This record gives sequence, structure tokens and C-alpha cells, in this order.
Amino acid sequence: MQSQQAVRLVEITRRKAAELFDDILAELDAQSSRSDPIDMHDGRTDPSVDDPKSTQAWTLSGALPRGDWTEIGRSKDETYKWPDGNVDRYVDVIKYRGNGGFAGMELALGYLEDGEVVGFVLSAAGGLERGLTYFFTADDFPHTNEVVSLIRGGGPNGRSGFAPLEPTPAAYRDFRIDVLRDRKVGKWNVQAVVATVDDHATMLGHTAVQARLRNLA
Repeated sequence: MQSQQAVRLVEITRRKAAELFDDILAELDAQSSRSDPIDMHDGRTDPSVDDPKSTQAWTLSGALPRGDWTEIGRSKDETYKWPDGNVDRYVDVIKYRGNGGFAGMELALGYLEDGEVVGFVLSAAGGLERGLTYFFTADDFPHTNEVVSLIRGGGPNGRSGFAPLEPTPAAYRDFRIDVLRDRKVGKWNVQAVVATVDDHATMLGHTAVQARLRNLA
């Protein structure tokens, strides 16, 4: 009886130690995303940063533009090489042209086999020029069909995320926002856009705001 109780106590201690270790790692990730212009998603360097040593400030101002999107093309099995050398293959890539407040913008959504989605700025030739937003599948994705993407624009240079209770820019007022770590275990303790994987308007809107943050549109 005593040996069984000892085993249970050891199991509880091991489980609590593992939880504490996970919490420490998550908090370190959160601090890094708030203070360091580089963070990681799936082992890749965030493509939204050209030069981690740059002091040029990014700023978000104004509300989300009013407009919509027209589909202009589709392709399958298209690839994109990230700055760190990793290559993604997208089962579907859907390209769009902006209307109204989004006029002049051409973006795309690349769908990975595991359900994750990447928002791109298109080149003048219509190719995948720049990956800007990465939509992770939420932990409850099989039931909700929801994906989440970190919001940048905070910190001294506008390159960091926003802490859970920190005000977000007016451009994100109409978006559904949640804490990334609450929706995806192991990610950062910062705010993120929430969308269903078939909600192209929300994903494109987020990508458009991030493109304008970087003066890419």
C-alpha cells in the first residue's frame, strides 16, 4: 500500500515538474516575441523580419480599410522557400486582388496539407514574393476549424507582438482576437487573430495590415 502511494507521489511530482518546465519555456518564448524582432514558427525564422539589427521603425495607424477581395487565380503544389532555407509545398494557393480600401494590393493564401495557412504578398509577376502571416491550426482545430496568427506592430520598433492585456492598434478593432498560447500550446503569450480556415477575408485583412505595417503595400 505504501509502495503504491510512493509511486503515485513520484508520478505527481514528475507531472508537476514537466508542467512547470513547459510554463517556463512558454514564458521565455513570450518574452522573446515581445523584445526580439525574430521569433520562430515550426523551427523557421519569421519571414516578417528582413534584418534583425535594423532600427527602422514600423508603425500601424488608422482603422482597417473597407474593401473586399476578388479571386484572380489558383494553383496547386506550389512551393515557397523561407529565408532560413526551409521549403513549404502548398496543396492550394489562391490569389486575390484587393478592391475599395485594399485597391492596389495583390495577396495570396497558401494552404498546407496539415491545415495551416500562410498569407503572402504577390510579386509584380504574380508569384509568391513574401510570406507575411502564418496561421497555425488551433489545438481544437478538428472541432472549430479555427486558425490563429500572431499580430505584429508592438514594441519600440513595431516588430514585436502584443501582450495579452496590451491595447492593439485600431486596424485590429474589428478582428476576433485571442491569446496565441491559449489556442496553440507552446506558442507565445501574445495576441493573435482568430479565423476559420475558410474565412479568406479575415486572413487577407490581417495580411494586408501586416503588409502596410512593413510598407509593402
